[in-house]
Amino acid sequence: MVKRRLKIRPVLVTLNILVLLIIVGFYSFRLVKYYLKENGKKNDGEATLLVDVIIKKQSYVDLTKGLVYDEDEEVYRYIGDIEDNYLLYSGNMYRIVSIDSEYNIKAVSEKSLTNMYSGLEKGYNSSYINKWLNSTDEKNSGVFENNLHNSELLFNTTICDDVIKDITDITCDEENMDNKFGILSLYDYAKSGGKSGYLNNGEDFFLNTLNEENNIYYITSTGEVSSTELTTKMFGVRPVITISGDVSLIKGKGTLKNPYVIEENEINKLNDLYVGDIVEFSDNKFIVIDNSSDNVKVASVESLKDDEGNELLQKFGGSSSSYSSSKNTIGYYLNNEYYKSLKNNDLIVKSKWNTGKLSLDNLDYASIYSDDVSLNIGMLTLGDMYISDVKNVFTILRGIEEDKIIYVINNDGIIYGDFITESYGIRPAFYLKGDISIESGEGTLDNPYKLGVNND
Repeated sequence: MVKRRLKIRPVLVTLNILVLLIIVGFYSFRLVKYYLKENGKKNDGEATLLVDVIIKKQSYVDLTKGLVYDEDEEVYRYIGDIEDNYLLYSGNMYRIVSIDSEYNIKAVSEKSLTNMYSGLEKGYNSSYINKWLNSTDEKNSGVFENNLHNSELLFNTTICDDVIKDITDITCDEENMDNKFGILSLYDYAKSGGKSGYLNNGEDFFLNTLNEENNIYYITSTGEVSSTELTTKMFGVRPVITISGDVSLIKGKGTLKNPYVIEENEINKLNDLYVGDIVEFSDNKFIVIDNSSDNVKVASVESLKDDEGNELLQKFGGSSSSYSSSKNTIGYYLNNEYYKSLKNNDLIVKSKWNTGKLSLDNLDYASIYSDDVSLNIGMLTLGDMYISDVKNVFTILRGIEEDKIIYVINNDGIIYGDFITESYGIRPAFYLKGDISIESGEGTLDNPYKLGVNND
């Protein structure tokens, strides 16, 4: 009797086909599932939450870059040199840092919004930076908070309070949630990828972290971690905000050119603008510095030029660093020749310019409010937003314990003292009536807001 031989090849082919069909079916199911999750139809009127849009970008394969979920901390965190975490809020660009276990979103300003002495050696809660950021019962506090729109979208921010002895062992065991606004910690910077990450923005800026000797950590312009025992160092301040997980996304893709937008603001008059918006006045461009009162403080987006287009350099003048309109001073020039050259200068409001002095024992920015002078035109000083945006110019911040020293912004954007006999550029600032109407524009350098005034 002849045994029948089983033909193996057709069986293997059939099994291979079945396996392939199973694999194709599995991944097709996943494809449809995640496509619908990403692009599925929403009910009419249903809002899209910002946090949902962000989490959909989670990185599953490469855990060294992108939005990575930390299972131990239950936190989504952006890592590396990424370009899809931009958020525009209240006139300033932010980078989304992380999403916590309650789905609240932490973000930090893309660039420093001011430069100042920190006071961090006393701890964050007692620092000048905290005072500048957060509005409290303390006089002259909350410069940052008082200029925000829609602050009801924000929660208190968690910052790391750990003392770090060794930068190879960076922890975050002690947390501080006492304030709505904070700044980055060394832990935040390290977890983002450090020098190779998106938080390295080419600026010197403070961290809220101290070492065991009470020295203050900061990031250098090259992205390195450094520390200083000197309380007289001025670096940038990058506010950290925390956005509610219930906030809806209005528009945007998270890129620099098309950032996430979570608020709408109807623009009818000057008082409606954000700090950071650009307006055109007397055929020149100005940036909104402060919009916390009836009148709006603006500053030129560049230093003054002469008739040939060259930077106009002058000495501060006078016998001391106290800003005034005395003859042969920069204040006299600004409040006479320059003021008269401006069209519609009747819209400029004569205002107080703070000229109080600091001391080595008290580097609080609020010390400038101890003295002032009333003039039409001034310049920026300690605590003003965007003070370092224009380089090689005077401020009106007086030198510490030296009457002939005035603070300037050097070519690297660093604030330091120089003699009043030295020549620098001029960046004028003034207050405009807040009820001036806005006729057109988008508030950008390319398309500034046009005011409803006659420029003829």
